[in-house]
Amino acid sequence: MNSPEDIFVSPRTLQKLKDELEQLTGPGRDEMSVRLLRARELGDLKENAEYHAAKDAQGLMEARIRQLEYTIDRAVVREVAANADEVGPGLIVTVKDKFGTEDYLFADSMEEKVDGASTVTPTSPMGKALAGKKIGETATIEAPRGNFSVEIVGLRPLS
Repeated sequence: MNSPEDIFVSPRTLQKLKDELEQLTGPGRDEMSVRLLRARELGDLKENAEYHAAKDAQGLMEARIRQLEYTIDRAVVREVAANADEVGPGLIVTVKDKFGTEDYLFADSMEEKVDGASTVTPTSPMGKALAGKKIGETATIEAPRGNFSVEIVGLRPLS
C-alpha cells in the first residue's frame, strides 16, 4: 500500500541518487575533511575566509546527504508502461504551442531529470493541466501572467 510520504522514482533515478549518496558520504566527506584541515592551517579561524567557505560548503554537502537519505528511504520504484496513452509520471510529454514544441518530463519528484526536458510535477500548475491528457488533446495552464494552452503532440516513456 502506498503512503503519502512515498516518492515515486524511476529505477534509473533511484540508482543515480544512491550513487550520489555513496560519493558524498565516502570520497566527498574525505575531500571535505582535507579542505577543512588545510583551511585551519592558514591561521586565525575568526578571520579565515577559506575556513568559513569550507564550513559553508560542508553544511551544504551534509544537507544534500540528508535530502538524499530522505528521498531514498521513501523511494518507491515505478515502472512505466511502454504503451502509455495518457500523461502520467515517468513519461516525456511533447507539447506544442504558438512558439514551437517543447519536451517535459512528467515526474513525481524533481529528482527525476532527463537531458533536453524540463521536469514537471503533478502538483505544479502545468502538471495539473497535463495530467491524464492524451495525444491530440489541449491543456490550459493557469499562469500568473495569464492562461495559455498547449497541445499534447507526443508521449514516450523515460528510458
